[in-house]
Amino acid sequence: MDPAAETPQGQGADTFPTRVDGSRLRCSVPLADPVSEVLGDDNLLIEILVRLPPKPSSLSRASAVSKRWGSILYDPQFRKSFLKHHRMPPLLGFFRGYAKSFIPAMDSPDRIPAARFSLPKSTRSYHTDEAYMGCRHGLSVLIDRNKHETVVWDPLTGKEHIVSFPPGFHSMRTNSAWHGAVLCVDAKDGHVHGDCFSSPFKLVLVSDGFSTQASCSLYDSASSVWGNIFSVTIANRISATSRSILVGNTLCWLICGGEVLVFDFEMQSLVVIKTPVENHVTNDRCFQLLRMADGGLGLAGLLDLNIHLWDRKSNCEGIGEWVLLRKTIPLDEMLPRRISYAFFVGYDEESNLVVLSTMIGNFTLQIDSMQIKHIVKRNQICHDTFHPYRNFYAAGSGFGRKGTDLAGTLNTPDILTCYLCQTT
Repeated sequence: MDPAAETPQGQGADTFPTRVDGSRLRCSVPLADPVSEVLGDDNLLIEILVRLPPKPSSLSRASAVSKRWGSILYDPQFRKSFLKHHRMPPLLGFFRGYAKSFIPAMDSPDRIPAARFSLPKSTRSYHTDEAYMGCRHGLSVLIDRNKHETVVWDPLTGKEHIVSFPPGFHSMRTNSAWHGAVLCVDAKDGHVHGDCFSSPFKLVLVSDGFSTQASCSLYDSASSVWGNIFSVTIANRISATSRSILVGNTLCWLICGGEVLVFDFEMQSLVVIKTPVENHVTNDRCFQLLRMADGGLGLAGLLDLNIHLWDRKSNCEGIGEWVLLRKTIPLDEMLPRRISYAFFVGYDEESNLVVLSTMIGNFTLQIDSMQIKHIVKRNQICHDTFHPYRNFYAAGSGFGRKGTDLAGTLNTPDILTCYLCQTT
């Protein structure tokens, strides 16, 4: 008898799956019958698919495996489960300046083209960097001081909410500087930030003129009403390039010189936190507010290519004070030697990641791990602010097809198993 004929089914060389082009597909998982049984059970398959990484290409690639997978992945209930499992939307990239360009944060095939986003039509007449206030929970805020309007904009869909200034702000001086922030306040069980345009939100508008006073008001979308106007004395203007960060129930803005304007939207209070005593930083662009690992407020100061860190703590009397941390980040040892100067131009509060500008481009630096990445290369310093944008985004369903119907080709349990090996 031919020895090859005695080979048990599923153990011969012919059982190795092949790609569409005929090349062999490597798989590190044994192709056993129990695996086929798992993939044949819709409930178990959903539990596997929901654990795919939340990258733009993940779901579109998986949907091309078979029609059955596609029907599961495009079910609205699966999307809810997928978002709930991952909770944190990925960092897709950065809007630069007045959202005039988008800098992708991911490599191919997850790289989002800048052309994917376009500014809302209502803001076309206003083209200064001060109009764009940044992103949070998948929403962006723009301010049109000429029309006395704020625009809450969803960059993925292009939809927008237009909110007029509160009545008390209309009479403020035309040379006032404006700042804004938005946050989703959807309290439904299972809600995941990132797909928030239809959810209730709070909008905070802040104004400071050449006088020594800052004023703010809170808008609640659920009631479509602005609250009271709160004011506080400040020694300097709010930094025009530093955007708000969310720390607990407070929104914080950096004031020139290193002080911090803090609005507590639960307690309805507006206060100023003084600069750390040990601070020797003089350039406003060398300060950056942080959200620390414990959720508290932090401050970074960049001096002579060294980043010094402060943490806001309560002393034994319950009074908040700045504590200088022992950790110092030596940028001179991390950046190319020809760099002699750097400053902050952006911050992602979800990952504690800062964006730095240098003579050779922009770098991202994760404060906790100190991982650094060169994201934009150029031969001059860029002063534009980089606004981080996080959201769940799925590339088009036609991804990777190029005329070949993968849905009808990759439909055997063994090949599905290998697909999972490659994507997880």
